[in-house]
This record gives sequence, C-alpha cells and structure tokens, in this order.
Amino acid sequence: MSEFGKKLESYDESQFFLFSPTRDDMRRADRSATLNQITTYIKQSLIDFQGKWERTRRGAWVIAFPNARYLSVGDKIRNYTAQKTYIVSEVIEEAGKGGIVKLNNLGAPAIVDGDILLLEEKNTVNFESSYSKYIQERPVAEWRDTIVYRVKRREPGTIGKHPFDPPTEIKPRVREYSIDQDHPGCHIMVSGQWFDNLIQFDCWSKLNNSADSLVEWFEDFMFKYTWVWKKNGVNEILYWMRNIDLESTKFRNDLAVRSTTYYFRTETITTIREYDLKQIDFYLSAAPSGFIGVDIVTDAWASGKVEITEKIL
Repeated sequence: MSEFGKKLESYDESQFFLFSPTRDDMRRADRSATLNQITTYIKQSLIDFQGKWERTRRGAWVIAFPNARYLSVGDKIRNYTAQKTYIVSEVIEEAGKGGIVKLNNLGAPAIVDGDILLLEEKNTVNFESSYSKYIQERPVAEWRDTIVYRVKRREPGTIGKHPFDPPTEIKPRVREYSIDQDHPGCHIMVSGQWFDNLIQFDCWSKLNNSADSLVEWFEDFMFKYTWVWKKNGVNEILYWMRNIDLESTKFRNDLAVRSTTYYFRTETITTIREYDLKQIDFYLSAAPSGFIGVDIVTDAWASGKVEITEKIL
C-alpha cells in the first residue's frame, strides 16, 4: 500500500495478480478511504494507466503505449523515474490500435524496466467532477475524451449481504477499545459507520463509436485497478450497471455520452479519547415503612434505618 500523499501502486499484468486477487497483502489496508479520496485515487490511476508502456522488437526507442488514447508526432513523454523527457518522433501505430511510437531520447539514457512514463496532459483523458464551463467551451479541434463523475446515491450502509438492503447502520457503532499508550489513564474508542455509494461515470466523446470505445476502455481500467484501491482503504467496489446511451446537443459541441455506474462501500471512522473508569459509588438507603420509593428528608429517622455505602475501586 502506498504511503499517505504518495503515488499509488500500479496494476500488474502478471498471472500472480490476475489469478490471485484475494491474497491478504493485496487487500489489507490500514486506512479508510472517503468518497473524495476514491475519486482522487481514480484520477491518479488513470494517469498511470495511460502511461503504461511495453517494449517492442523494433529497437530500444520504439515502445508501445497500449492504453493511450492520444499520440502524435512532437508530443512529450516524461520519464517520472529518471526525471527525463523524450519526444515522439514517429507514430508507427495509432493510439487505440497498439499505440506504438518511436522516441527521440534527446540524449537521455535508455529506458529501463520499471521506469514510470507519463503522457502530457493534452494526451490524456479528462477526469472531472462536473461538466465544467471550461470543457463546454473547448473548440471541437481541441476536444479530448472526458469522463465526468457524480454521486448518484449515498445511504447508511447495509449490515446484510447485499448493498442497500436492510438492516442498515443508521449511526456509528463502536468498533474497538484500546489502551492509550500516550496518555496513561485513558483509552481510545473507535467507532465507525458504513455507507453504500453509487457513483456514475459519464464518458463523453465526439462520436458514438469513440464513446462506445471510451466506456469499454474505462471499464477495463476499473477492473484492473480495483485491488489497488482496496489496498488503500476502499472496502468494496462492484460494477453496478451500464446506463442508457445518450447524445447531447445542449452544449456548443454535439457529443455522445455513455454512462456506467459503480458501487463503492466506504466507512467513516471516528476516534475518541476517554478517561478510564476509576470508581463507582453506590448509596442505598431503606426508607420507613410505607414510604418505599419516596425520598424523605428528615433528621429523625424511624427505627430500622439502614445505610449502605460501598465503593468499588
């Protein structure tokens, strides 16, 4: 799992990860991710996904970007690991059809296995929380595929087997108690509440065919990175549904949109420090006959008065 504020892990195409997704070290997390953190994870992973590269047999500087959607001559490719920049000198196979390019290394050392390559922003898919005015007013010639996300449904989480089914956790419940090592005489109470969430992802493109391609590309991406996000605090991720296909003419550009919805199970954790119980005082008294349950204040108690005072330390 990645450190807080650091780059997320990347998915791996090896059989180990494809066929052993339930290993503890791939699912165990020391944190709980919020909805805002989830969308941040997705944005970070999209950048990583599009920069994935593979070697070819055509030379050290001819490489493939199988997940890239935009590649052109003159584009810059940044080597995040070596802090170097290369230039695309030739596009051998277009993005979406293999994404094979020849790079001009500009005198930089050769790319080695494990290096992280990043595309320019103009060569990546937009990922936005809303269909912003900036995107609406982009000229058609400058338009690039855009994925817009929005929360479609959020409710207290189920404690049953299926999302949104009753009974639900309508308020936080105590998860655990532990001794506070930093404050003697205190303990830590951890409470949590589950939430069931549906997030809709709208995949916008200029043409219907490219919108169909974009939503399938995005669903493949979501599948491959699910275990990464689970390691970083997302409790559950499920494919929910594909929504009806639409076209939009309400903005300046006529666009096609394909929507898909995913279920995310999150947990809100609250930590409270409390003082340990030090003593309990009991005071029991027997009132005169006929006054059971009635508090009487008098200086002259009838015979038979009983006073019991007990302290439990």
